[in-house]
Amino acid sequence: MALVNMKEILTRVLSFFRLVRWANLLIMVFIQFALYYVLVDRFYGMVGVTPALGYTFLSLLVVVTVLVSAAGYIINDYFDIRVDRINKPGKMVIEKHINYRAALTMAWILNAVAVVLGFYLARESGSWRLGLLFPMVIMMLWLYSINYKRTVLWGNIAVALLSAMVVLFVWLFEFFMLRQQPASFVTISAYLGVISAYFGFYALFAFFITLIREVVKDAEDIEGDKTYGVNTLAVRYGTGMSKKVAAGIAVFTVLAMVYAVWVMFKMNMVIPFIYYFVAVIIPLVYVVFRIRSAQSKADFSAISSILKLIMLAGIIGLQPIAMTLSL
Repeated sequence: MALVNMKEILTRVLSFFRLVRWANLLIMVFIQFALYYVLVDRFYGMVGVTPALGYTFLSLLVVVTVLVSAAGYIINDYFDIRVDRINKPGKMVIEKHINYRAALTMAWILNAVAVVLGFYLARESGSWRLGLLFPMVIMMLWLYSINYKRTVLWGNIAVALLSAMVVLFVWLFEFFMLRQQPASFVTISAYLGVISAYFGFYALFAFFITLIREVVKDAEDIEGDKTYGVNTLAVRYGTGMSKKVAAGIAVFTVLAMVYAVWVMFKMNMVIPFIYYFVAVIIPLVYVVFRIRSAQSKADFSAISSILKLIMLAGIIGLQPIAMTLSL
């Protein structure tokens, strides 16, 4: 009996991790820590300033981000049960391993803890208004699951914006925390614009890669979406239009990245120039051609996975940039 109970508990725990997309959450954790320690810490170190957020508050920010994102994934699956029966019957967790009420309760608990921790972090950063960002994100995730994802492009844009916010939150909270240390703020002030530019670049990168991926995923899930009247771009205008939009955004992203690496080259940042050209631009060009030739659900699924790897490669590119900064 005890063995059976342990097996059941283990199954539920593993199901919970699948439900909250543990791999995606780990990528978020990696992104936020990498941005802070490879970018912020490196610039601050150049003038002998200690980052204001520090390991403790940075970890708290990461925890809040993970809790909000995990709750968002649960809510998304909760409202997509009927569609997922068609789109991904083998990957369903709610209904098969976790019942509806338990899933909804988990989401509420995760969100509640995130809001409390978020307001505490905001108070420590010197502006309680920053705490309002987390309820706003939670509300956007709920609206996305209930309504936005069933509209043409608006749901895709909402998810892409949330992806960009994962990047921007790191610098936003660091900046407000830094303002409470006037001496350090003045010392690092000459670099604030440059740091903001780097974060802006990575936020835009995250936005466009996520937007491409979301449009591609709509084409992948067209069968279930069409059956239950989910009015995505693919459902309303067909996969052909989805492919054109996704390819168009991808081409724009390629051109933007070409400009970015050209700037790097002009600044004698040779290592980042080579890295981003090989690890990001060439795979993105490949994605454009894959999108144009995609026909089956498996094709779109493969493109989605490649885009996730490109996102990860873009963040790993922080290290070559940091190496150049230290030269």
